[in-house]
Amino acid sequence: MNHKLKMTLIAALSASTLHAADWSDTAVGYRYAPGQSEPGVSDKVSKNILSFTHVSGDKMGTNFFTIDLLQSNGADKNKGDSAGAQEWYGFYKRSFSLAAMTGAKGFGFAKDISLTGRVDAGAKNTSFAPAPRKLRLGASASMPVSAGFWDIGLEAYRESNHNGIVSKEVQFKTAPALSSAWAIPLGGGTFGGFLDVVGAKGKDGFGDETKTEMLFRATYMLDVLDPKAGLKAGLGLERWSNKFGCNNSISSVKNSCKATTPLLLVEYHL
Repeated sequence: MNHKLKMTLIAALSASTLHAADWSDTAVGYRYAPGQSEPGVSDKVSKNILSFTHVSGDKMGTNFFTIDLLQSNGADKNKGDSAGAQEWYGFYKRSFSLAAMTGAKGFGFAKDISLTGRVDAGAKNTSFAPAPRKLRLGASASMPVSAGFWDIGLEAYRESNHNGIVSKEVQFKTAPALSSAWAIPLGGGTFGGFLDVVGAKGKDGFGDETKTEMLFRATYMLDVLDPKAGLKAGLGLERWSNKFGCNNSISSVKNSCKATTPLLLVEYHL
């Protein structure tokens, strides 16, 4: 996908943010993941992660923006020395609610259907030097939960990336993506998380066929002190299979394409 087309799509998705928000929530957070994996890295990687998240709604739908700053330990080395790698990754997602735009009251099993567009970007200072750029277009259904939300979506996914080992820009094939996200009040706290499944997207920069990738995260967050203070803390679990489409069966480092790790989380809602 050429740069001009990408910028046009980003502008189209972002233009809707000019509408005045009816509601919004902004949070800064920290999470610690002691047992992540990185393709080609033999040891488990611990990461300290700072995050910024903003979500808002208007008369046409919702905006969601998040960005993570990640610091690995020495098992995942940066390009310059033996220190841990640093990384940033973020995305913006725009949803257009058919119920809001048409006045319809429900869509069969779903209480709403939304058209969605999402743009991802990131970079990392390892020898591989990944610089992912992703575009996702599709639709999502809002499930009829009594409180909170639960969305399920299906999208067309297109990615480009950089492989610094072979000094190559990689254009992957379009692949299907299944996504789900939820935040449901439960027992005095909130059970939240997401599931993201991306189908095989063709050959990677080494010429190997990619495999279907799955990222799952579930968290349980509780208010700390006064609920109005905006401070929350909790625990979570993250599972990543075939990370970045990596084929574990032919990887030079076995089991480096998958990991399950606990999470420690703290959030402050502004």
